[in-house]
Amino acid sequence: TVITEQCPLWMATPDQCPLPDPYWAFYWPGGQALTRFILDNGSQFRDKSVLDFGCGCGASTIAAVTAGARTVFCNDIDNYALLATAINCRRNNVPMSTIEFSNENFLLSERKITPIPDAILLGDMFYDTDFAGDIFRLLRRLQLDKPEMDIFVGDPDRHPLNEEVHRKRIGVQFERELLIDYPLPGYVTREHYGFSSAKVYRLLFV
Repeated sequence: TVITEQCPLWMATPDQCPLPDPYWAFYWPGGQALTRFILDNGSQFRDKSVLDFGCGCGASTIAAVTAGARTVFCNDIDNYALLATAINCRRNNVPMSTIEFSNENFLLSERKITPIPDAILLGDMFYDTDFAGDIFRLLRRLQLDKPEMDIFVGDPDRHPLNEEVHRKRIGVQFERELLIDYPLPGYVTREHYGFSSAKVYRLLFV
């Protein structure tokens, strides 16, 4: 359940779309890279507890379950994203017994994420500097509480993740370990401001 180049909704205007702001319906480049990385490196996720933060269409969730994750916690503030994730899991014959769903906004909620997962997945979440700052501060708190937690990010190198001026403005310091760089197909490059590849990083907050 995603909108592809062959779908009429690909070029639809907001008034032509039956659902509000269906960002979850597009398979964004960072999510594609992160999903491919999980499938190619399943041993890093096997028997782990995983949080798919901003799960969107659920592709990374499907990959994590397929890789043998012990539990996957799908989180998105859009209920349609959670519904799409559940539908896509069923369409791909992914067992639902290890998956939990939540629409809680952990950037605003006073409730902590407990238990802290072994790994967090974030695809295409750093499209805005202020929003990225909120996410970085949440990730830093979680990693301080559980230093061995892995943070995997799929992104085509948007400004908050890549440029030092944005990171200084945010005021959160972290190191990036580049794990892999995937080339993007032409139609994805055209739709995403000329980004020609999507990278997967491991983040370590300092």
